[in-house]
Amino acid sequence: MTVAALTEQFPHPEVRFRQQDALVMVDIENAHGSATITTFGATLLSYRPKGGADVLWVSDTALYDGKKPVRGGVPVCWPWFGPYDPAALGPDPSDEHKKGHGIARYAFWDVESVESVGDATHVVFVLTPDDDIRKAWPLEFSLRLHVTLGETLEMTLEGENRSDREWRVSEAFHTYFGVGEAEGLVVRGLDGTTRIDKLADGERGTQSGDVAMTTPMEQVFVGHPGTLVIEDRDNAREIVIERENSASSVLWNPGPEGVQSFADMPDDQYRKTVCVEVANALDDAYPLAAGATYVMTMRLSVR
Repeated sequence: MTVAALTEQFPHPEVRFRQQDALVMVDIENAHGSATITTFGATLLSYRPKGGADVLWVSDTALYDGKKPVRGGVPVCWPWFGPYDPAALGPDPSDEHKKGHGIARYAFWDVESVESVGDATHVVFVLTPDDDIRKAWPLEFSLRLHVTLGETLEMTLEGENRSDREWRVSEAFHTYFGVGEAEGLVVRGLDGTTRIDKLADGERGTQSGDVAMTTPMEQVFVGHPGTLVIEDRDNAREIVIERENSASSVLWNPGPEGVQSFADMPDDQYRKTVCVEVANALDDAYPLAAGATYVMTMRLSVR
């Protein structure tokens, strides 16, 4: 849908639609701050609490061509996280079409509704299968992303299985946070959880105390439904990540060598972002029965 058509269908004093290259942007601004989401992947690209700096990071060389996900913000990973696992559906002739982190971040979503809820602004995006999506995921589904800008920035992902069979879901809000310095950054809230180190062939251990980020890093913490806190000391702030119906946390940074494989990320920018992800991954993937719906929520705030 065009910017003009969206503006006509969803008039709201706190919401503006605009074009950036090939993508449609949805800007929200109210008494609590501002946010920007693109309909491509329903990716949140900016969240600025009132009077504060952006919580999120987006690459200076990100592409807005609608051919690959925008590098940064909060990509939605669904119905699989990471490389596709054939165990999700069993043998499937469409496997060659299955890209990393699922189908949601590669698709153009529709705006379903725009409304005020008290003093917050609420926008809903919806994704249903088309012919391109069915090449990668042949089963019927409905996926909604609710974005609410209020005292916190809340994102709720609602996945419905509209097929006649069960499948297995892994998912994540793959959030790129903007930070002063990634190396040594402290993330609180993971003490005592099971840690899976993807850079050490999946070695498992128990996290002791707070996590100090390293560059590179790729660790999954499972069986952990609690709140996380990022100590962004160089920016004199703490970023609080609350969640519901999420049992995994993923910490990732590409490091100085890994970043060189990304054409859409400057070589020095790995130092200015960390991914701290609300997820259901690995041990916490879950079966979604025919006709069932699962809802995962993340809330961001700064103090």
